[in-house]
Amino acid sequence: MSELDVLIWIRDNMSSAAMDAASEAADLLAGGAFTYALSLLLLIPRRTRPLGVLMLLSEALCDLIGGPLKAVTARDRPFEDYPVDLIISRPSDYSFPSGHTANAFALAFSVLCFDRRYGVAAMAFATFVAFSRLYLFVHWPTDVIAGAIMAAACVFAVRSLMKSRLEGNRRWQKFLDSDVRSAIRAKRG
Repeated sequence: MSELDVLIWIRDNMSSAAMDAASEAADLLAGGAFTYALSLLLLIPRRTRPLGVLMLLSEALCDLIGGPLKAVTARDRPFEDYPVDLIISRPSDYSFPSGHTANAFALAFSVLCFDRRYGVAAMAFATFVAFSRLYLFVHWPTDVIAGAIMAAACVFAVRSLMKSRLEGNRRWQKFLDSDVRSAIRAKRG
């Protein structure tokens, strides 16, 4: 089964008004503007600042890697090879890797580093974003897989850098050693 066959199967067997609406919402929420805005908002409260830094730097690193990678691979989008009626605006850049998927997984892996319960919910959201990119016919399956792997690598790299640079800093150490929920409880207690 080819990547195109997978996309056609999804389109033929899973299309509905509800999926259209949910996929359009995922398109908006996983776009760079929303995820960067969320990262910036998390920088404001002291207790979520490390999470905001991790998310912001991870997303920026994904963009720094993903943009040139799209230009180098110059992979056409599925709707260019197999014409379909898109329900979102036609993306104008190349397909590989999926930036929306990378944004969503950078957010999810960052949250997972700090809080497993919220991280699982964030991973479910990121997984749906990846699926929606296929459903919307704007990415190939390998594009979304690459976006997720790139996000995981970026979060790991940034988190490792944060740990090495901030080790011994008492204010940040509790966030680097545990999750946000535990740090919030410690601050209240």
